[in-house]
Amino acid sequence: MRSSSLSSRKHPGFTLVELLVVIAIIGTLVGLLLPAVQSAREAARKSICGGNVKQMALGSLNYESANGKWPTSGEGKDFTDAGKDCLNVESFFVQILPFIEQNGISSKWQAKRPYWSTTANGGAPGGNSQMAATKINTFICMSNGITKDEFAGASTGAAASTAVGQFKYYGRTDYMPVAYTDLSSVDGTRGKSSGATRNSHKDGLLSYDQSTKVGSAVDGTSNTAIFFEDAGRSNQTGGKRSPDFASTGTKWYGGGKFLTGHPAGDSAGTSSDFAAGEGIAIGTCPNRWADPDCASGVSGPPNEESLTTRITSIINNTANPLPGGKASDGTVSTYGGGTNGAKTGLNCDWSLNNCGPNDEPFSLHAGGGCYTGFADGSVHWLNQKLDPQVLRQLSDPSDGEASIAYD
Repeated sequence: MRSSSLSSRKHPGFTLVELLVVIAIIGTLVGLLLPAVQSAREAARKSICGGNVKQMALGSLNYESANGKWPTSGEGKDFTDAGKDCLNVESFFVQILPFIEQNGISSKWQAKRPYWSTTANGGAPGGNSQMAATKINTFICMSNGITKDEFAGASTGAAASTAVGQFKYYGRTDYMPVAYTDLSSVDGTRGKSSGATRNSHKDGLLSYDQSTKVGSAVDGTSNTAIFFEDAGRSNQTGGKRSPDFASTGTKWYGGGKFLTGHPAGDSAGTSSDFAAGEGIAIGTCPNRWADPDCASGVSGPPNEESLTTRITSIINNTANPLPGGKASDGTVSTYGGGTNGAKTGLNCDWSLNNCGPNDEPFSLHAGGGCYTGFADGSVHWLNQKLDPQVLRQLSDPSDGEASIAYD
């Protein structure tokens, strides 16, 4: 009788109120834990990105040790020829490939051909174009949730049609080699060069013609920045260099000399450093690691070039993305819900040069700053509130001024 009585008893369940209380508690705990989880993930991504910068900085230092000169930044100006724009046929990233464990690409790279070349010539089936479409994690920061692979544009022809057709888009980069700075040492305004007149223009350590050798960092390698993070390009932003070899166009440099080449599609058999049809067939695109135009100068946002006291920072200027702009292929980006913007007041549309991540130091890390690679192989976190004069000093390898603390 006793056991029968016990088994017949009903066990009460949770009431609706109790269930709601439990759900509320769980929701509160999730709300408290989620930011911590996200913060931990970003900390991990940030650490990996810092490791990438360290690897590239050491790679450039090892390049200098092996070759007796620094790798090129990729771009510059020839002040002996009216200050014309110059591009090296190999970008900074192409040159350091063997020193960051990318021998599989560097061993097949054809140094005398542009990165869009589809000529195999003993290299990859799709030529340099196929290899330039390789996604290299060292050149990408995982904190960048804006830039998509397709923003670098589809690789020319053969790269997408070969047996390794997974390489559809040109590989992108979230970093910017320092080509120059043109911030005034007097008042911090921008003093752009004009023709053969330099004004405030000072070349960075990594020249386009690789003329900087051992000892060129007069201020010391530990005080000379050679590349910054530049992550977050919101579309396939076109570079300013024209796709031609005309006397008024961009000069290309490689192998110790200025190069000549055929116009796009030209099949003439005249003498040229570039093969027929391999002239400057496309405009430059700075977010590609193989494009020498990925280098840039430290100038600050264009809507504050004339200000002696800047309102916004140079690092991470205009942190919020503004609508669109035309891409290098002529299409219009709809990122941000708009088309072409304009520079008005404090508005600095990311489609405009030097706005946001468009050729200026920029990162999407928490903490307000960006990682920077130095000539001694070190990596430093630079706060976005850093004084523009300090950025100028770090970008100029021979300013001869007293060192200022920067981190």
